[in-house]
Amino acid sequence: MQKRLNIILFLIGIMILSSCSSSKKLILNVEEHPKITNTYKIHPPVEYKDITSVDDVGYKASIFVYKGRLFVGNLDGEIYEIDPQKESKKEIIDVKSSIEARVYVKNDMLFAGAVNGILYKIDIKTGKIIGKRQFDFPIMRNIYEKNGKLYVITEDDKISCLNPNDLSIVWIYSNGEANMLDIRSTAGLLFGNDGIYTGFSDGSVVKISYKGDQIWSAQAGEGSMFIDADSTPIGSQAIFITSVNGYTEAVSPIDGTVLWKRKISSYANMEENIFGLFMADENGDVLALDNDNGETIWKKRITNNGNVYAIFLTGNYLFALTDKGTLVVLDAVRGKIMDIKHLDDDFSCNITQSGDKLYLIGRDGNIYSISSEK
Repeated sequence: MQKRLNIILFLIGIMILSSCSSSKKLILNVEEHPKITNTYKIHPPVEYKDITSVDDVGYKASIFVYKGRLFVGNLDGEIYEIDPQKESKKEIIDVKSSIEARVYVKNDMLFAGAVNGILYKIDIKTGKIIGKRQFDFPIMRNIYEKNGKLYVITEDDKISCLNPNDLSIVWIYSNGEANMLDIRSTAGLLFGNDGIYTGFSDGSVVKISYKGDQIWSAQAGEGSMFIDADSTPIGSQAIFITSVNGYTEAVSPIDGTVLWKRKISSYANMEENIFGLFMADENGDVLALDNDNGETIWKKRITNNGNVYAIFLTGNYLFALTDKGTLVVLDAVRGKIMDIKHLDDDFSCNITQSGDKLYLIGRDGNIYSISSEK
C-alpha cells in the first residue's frame, strides 16, 4: 500500500513540475560564427528532408547502416531496407512481432530481435529466415557483433553472447532480478580491450569479461523508483556513466572506483572528445564537462518544454534533439547555438551518421536526413 502511495505521489509531482515548466517560454538565438569552414562533413547551417516512412517504431528506435543503406524494424514486425539516395524503401520481411531493438547486418545477413523474444537470422537478399533463437523476454536496445560473437540484450537484464553461425549460446550474464518499474531501460554495450561495460535498470553499471564473468559493479542510480542507467557507457582512460534520477560519474576501467561524481541525470546518450564530456540533463540543458574532474565548461538551455533524448558530436559541432522535434546545432567548444531547425515530429531516437548526412527517425516512423546547406 505504501509503495502504491509513493508511486501516486511521484506521478502527481511530475504533473506539477510539467505544468510549471510549460508556462516558461524559451527563445533560442543563433549566433554567427566567423570561423565556420567546410572542413567537416556536416556543419551549420544545416537542412533537413523527410525521405520516407516505415510506420510506428519503438522507444529509442535506432537506424543501422550497412553499405550505405539504412535498416530498421517497426512495431508491426516489418523490417525495411532504405536507399537514402533514391529516398525509397523495400520491405525485407514481416516477422509478425514488434521490433524495438536496432537490427545488425553483416555479410548480407540481418539479425533482428523481437519483443516475442525471438532472435532472427535473415538473408537480406532473399528475405528468408535461416535461423532462430528463443529467449524468455523481449530483445531490447541493440544487437552487436564483436570478435566473431553476437551480443543480445533482453528485457530481464540479461546479456547473451552467441555464435552468429548457428545462434548457439556461448554464455549468459544476468544482473539479478530486474527492476519492474524500469524493466525496458537496459543500456547499450561499450566494448573495451579487456571487458564489456553496460548499465541496468537498477542504476548499476558493470564490467563483464569476454567470458561472461562480472569484473566490477558501480552505482550511478539513486533510490529504488524509476531509476535506470540506460545511457551507454563511453570512454577508455576513464569510463563515463550516467543514469535517470541519479548521477553522472567517471569511474576507473580497472576496478570501477569513482574518479568524480556529479548530481546530473540524463535521458540521452553521452559524447566525448579531448575537449570534454558532452551530455544533456533532465532540465533541458546541454552541458560540456571537464573530462578530468567533471566541472562544467559550459551549459546551454535548449528546451523548457520536453526533454533532450539524443546528442551527436561531429567535428566541433554538437547536435542535440528534443522529443518535440527541435534540432539544435552548438559549437562544442564554446556552447554557442549555431543553427536551429524545427522538425514537425516527436522523437526518442538516437542519431545515426552515414557519410555526409545524419539520420533521425520519428516515433511515427518518418526518417529524416540532416545535411549541410549547399
